[in-house]
Amino acid sequence: MKIIRYFIGSVLLLALGCERQDAQVFEEEARLCFYRGDDGTGQQDSILHSFFVVPEMQERDTVWVEVALMGFPVDEACPVRIVQTNPDAVDAAVAGTHYVAFDAAELKELMVMGANQVKARIPVVFLRDISLKTEKKRLEMAIEQNAYFKPGIDADCRFMVQTTELAEKPANWDDVWKKSYFGDWSSQKMWFIVNYLGLEDFEAEYDAGYKKYLKQKAHSKLNEYNASHDEPLCNDPARHHEGGKPCENCVVFP
Repeated sequence: MKIIRYFIGSVLLLALGCERQDAQVFEEEARLCFYRGDDGTGQQDSILHSFFVVPEMQERDTVWVEVALMGFPVDEACPVRIVQTNPDAVDAAVAGTHYVAFDAAELKELMVMGANQVKARIPVVFLRDISLKTEKKRLEMAIEQNAYFKPGIDADCRFMVQTTELAEKPANWDDVWKKSYFGDWSSQKMWFIVNYLGLEDFEAEYDAGYKKYLKQKAHSKLNEYNASHDEPLCNDPARHHEGGKPCENCVVFP
């Protein structure tokens, strides 16, 4: 029994010693990584942005990327350094043209880990360049060491955001919106829903009653549109599939 108690005691002391050692390392070398959602529903490793759902007169739009601290927080705000890693790629976003540079003076106060905080929201300010009407631009970024933070685990220190003015199919369209509410996706249908139903956030949690209301509103607004325009939207279900594929210019609701 003495041997067993001694063995257990030794294991506990070793474990506590490791914890203290890890804590010491983190305390001496604060590290940052891009935050990952614990249950798979939060931020992962990329964000797709589109000016398609942004009012036409709005020349800028901001998405927020979360970074997390590995270690102990400090009692003062510390700057975070983010850099672009794909500036030479053909489809690369260009600082000053497609987005505001991370080191721009206007972003200085926002590129920080706040005092006594373990998570921060870093802005990516997109600019509405004419090239986005026909192209998609990628901004690949990484956390870079500065006087306050070192990068954490390599796999969690890189992130990608994409911007365009083309319509982007929501990730949950087929699972949430297709079968019972809006049918097959198309850019024309997306344009109609955003502008005539006022629905812009397709990822939010809506109850079934509200989604049924949106479906009814879609039919009503489509009828109103076609009755008041010289060039009505194609809403003939028989023409909806041309050659087995959805007709891009059709707006048909089930």
